[in-house]
Amino acid sequence: MSDLASSAHSAVFEHSRDAVLVLDAAQRVREVNRAAERYFGPRAGLLGSAVAQVLPGWRPPESRASTEAPHETELAGQRPGGGGQAYYLRVLTLPLTGADGPGWVLQLQDMTGRLEVEASIRQQKEFFEAVVRNSPVAIVTITRQFRVLSWNPEAERLFGYTPQEALGKHIFELVATEQTVLPEAERASREVVQRGRVHSVTRRVRKDGSVVDVELLALPVSVGGRQLGFIAIYHDITDLQRARQAAEAANQAKSLFLATMSHEIRTPMNAIIGMTGLLLDTAMSEEQRDFVSTIRQSSEALLTLLNDVLDFSKIEAGRFETELHPFDLRQCVESVLDLLAVRASEKGLDLNCDIAPHVPQMLVGDASRLRQVLLNLVGNALKFTEQGGALVTVDGTRSSEAHDAPWELIFSVQDTGPGIPEDMRAGLFQPFNQLDASVSRRFGGTGLGLAISKRLVEAMGGRIWVEGAGAAGTGTTFSFALNAQSAPQVPAVHLRQEQPLLQGRRVLIVDDNAINRRLLGRQLQAWGIDSVETASGSEALSRLQAGARFDVALIDHQMPGLDGPALATRIRQWGDMRNLPLLLLTSPGRRGATPEGLFSGVLSRPVKASQLHDALMSCLSTDVVHAHVARVEQRAPRKAPSPGERPGDRLPLDILLVEDNATNQKLALLVLDRLGYRADVAFNGREAVHSATQKRYDVVFMDLQMPEMDGLEATRRIRNELPPRAQPWIIAMTANAMDSDRDQCFAAGMDDFLTKPIRVDALAASLLRCQPRRADARMPARPETTLPVPPPSLMDEMPESARVPGLEPVALSRLWRELGAQSGQILPELIETAMHSMPALLDDADTALAASRLDDLGRAAHTLKSNAAWFGASALEKQCRDIELLADAGNLEGMAERLERCRVELDGTRRLLARLRENIMALGRN
Repeated sequence: MSDLASSAHSAVFEHSRDAVLVLDAAQRVREVNRAAERYFGPRAGLLGSAVAQVLPGWRPPESRASTEAPHETELAGQRPGGGGQAYYLRVLTLPLTGADGPGWVLQLQDMTGRLEVEASIRQQKEFFEAVVRNSPVAIVTITRQFRVLSWNPEAERLFGYTPQEALGKHIFELVATEQTVLPEAERASREVVQRGRVHSVTRRVRKDGSVVDVELLALPVSVGGRQLGFIAIYHDITDLQRARQAAEAANQAKSLFLATMSHEIRTPMNAIIGMTGLLLDTAMSEEQRDFVSTIRQSSEALLTLLNDVLDFSKIEAGRFETELHPFDLRQCVESVLDLLAVRASEKGLDLNCDIAPHVPQMLVGDASRLRQVLLNLVGNALKFTEQGGALVTVDGTRSSEAHDAPWELIFSVQDTGPGIPEDMRAGLFQPFNQLDASVSRRFGGTGLGLAISKRLVEAMGGRIWVEGAGAAGTGTTFSFALNAQSAPQVPAVHLRQEQPLLQGRRVLIVDDNAINRRLLGRQLQAWGIDSVETASGSEALSRLQAGARFDVALIDHQMPGLDGPALATRIRQWGDMRNLPLLLLTSPGRRGATPEGLFSGVLSRPVKASQLHDALMSCLSTDVVHAHVARVEQRAPRKAPSPGERPGDRLPLDILLVEDNATNQKLALLVLDRLGYRADVAFNGREAVHSATQKRYDVVFMDLQMPEMDGLEATRRIRNELPPRAQPWIIAMTANAMDSDRDQCFAAGMDDFLTKPIRVDALAASLLRCQPRRADARMPARPETTLPVPPPSLMDEMPESARVPGLEPVALSRLWRELGAQSGQILPELIETAMHSMPALLDDADTALAASRLDDLGRAAHTLKSNAAWFGASALEKQCRDIELLADAGNLEGMAERLERCRVELDGTRRLLARLRENIMALGRN
């Protein structure tokens, strides 16, 4: 060996981290390295010592010839001279042959640290085994091939298998033996392999075959970056599921109870409201009128309370869902103002809306929910405001520059009421909250309106808040923000900018309310019209007398000093201004009588853009202006309508009646006939759409619940398929009078809403509200008037001799009055129709139940209920109402027995109707 190699060996020997002892054949220490000195003491004390003194327990290999390879042993003991410190060594024994004879090299590795690590690992292992063993959830480890490696006691309790039965088995063979459970278990296994994690609520199978609800958490197990298998944790949630199902059942029971009670209470409430309305039309003393008015107002307040409680219970139960459909934003907002216009007028308040021109007209959203929120907020504004009014504003911005980016819309309802102090705003949106006891006593209400509004807005993904200066008399602003996608824009004629007939025209606005003037001026400016605003009648008259010239004047009805009619009279007396078209702006219920020919038209507040546009176009049209001039110059006093004159004689309309039930159909045709109208008939929504595309109708009376296609879908089809110039005025007819039903109708595109049973005065009023949609409509812009309703029959009440015990006298009297003077001739035929159609409806209900068609079942019960209500068969009506409610709730339990009871009740009703028919025919013979 070279000197360099010898030096290298010496250096490695001395500086090795392991202690090295070199022994001779007599097993005495001949050499040690530095590591051995640190371990056993100074070198001088070790050299020449027997190895037994230094390393007790070491023994050379038994046969040197058989141990040419290194021999490894482990020794434990105490260091000599080391204070009794324990050691644990791994000894590598190497045979040595040299010039001095045979010997041994002992390489010593300190294993004390490893022993501590192993003890720690063993302790942790025991700890985790105890955790798994005592865990309250089932913990199973499985291989990558999904075979069970471990099975804790809770797994044995949950699934029924002992560890001996489970170990080595495929997990599916144990807990997924049902065909209904296996597909989901396979899906979970694929998911944990692909995604590395599964967390779900699912079901697994026990040893006895029963199925258990579990929460499953499955994760992969990896060691050193290598996946060895999976751990699956099963939590028994049977009790939680039972509790959840019990809560859901309780919620459903509560909702069904509230819906039933609402319908039960609503029936007499509707009768009270309807009969007090009729009573108010009769001659009474002032004191009696005051009493009846109080009854009517209290009844309406109670009905509002019922609606609030029912809506809130639906929201609490999570039984409502938002629906996304295209809708007309302006029409949605204006319909809310229409519904509240009379209330605002009764308090002398102004009600307006201001929709920013850049906001899209057509949006995608839930129009019925939006309308409900606005109704609550505007209704509150009017309730708490005594002077001034309320203003609804809509503004919005795009979330980004992208053409398909959604719009963030801000709706605000601002009033001029007393305001809300800062310290009282925190609980405003809590249910049943009132500002204070005095406010509750003064204004009434449930305190649910704002809570419902908040939850509806949040359900649509928005937020709601309140603003105000916080001082008395400063008013309040409620605002809410919603995100909505723009829909394909089909702007109405009145919203288009290019209006050749209106461009450059001058219009005089006369109104003492600055907000009204600003909103009117803004709308006119959008059409290219130059508007001049005046704050009083005297100021307007001064401008006209000074020589100012205008094409049209918009005049407010109620103004201090010189009001609208007085100003119009003065204008008509001025030579150069005699032919100036004048439009009167008034509030519902405040029109009063105005001299014939004084105004070219009357617009109700809040003024709709479409109505204002049509009125201006009529005034500025050459033909209409010439006709107006001729009417003013040659007019003669108009005769009052003769007592026998009917609305149809003065205002002809093409009408389509859409009704599937023969009895309801005949009644509606008779009521229309009393008003002087004949109508075409469609038996369902599909026929209605076909008829509307073949012939242009002015008005469509649309039933809601019909086979093949209901009224809502038919209305949507008509609105989508017909051009704007051919759109009819669609009036809903339904026995359901809930706010939600009304909202659904307006959201579908309907214009008005009538509740069954249909009354002559209500139907006449709906025709009065009808607005022509055609450019060539036969109904030119006409002054507001009241359609004459035919006088009631000489016998307002059904004769006592004709009445039948068991049929409600109030309903029979109402039916008698509705049919008019020919009641005695028409009613027997109507009864005959009902007696034949009602059993067919019950047969339809039986067929629907057999096929589990809930919609058809509810529809048949609904129609039969309506027929029973016409004739006062209250017991049959109640049976049908219960069946309808259960069908709507999806509850078929005991339905066959209910239908059988309904059939028994129907047989009794038919016997009563037969007697009624004979009694009425006997009246005719006498």
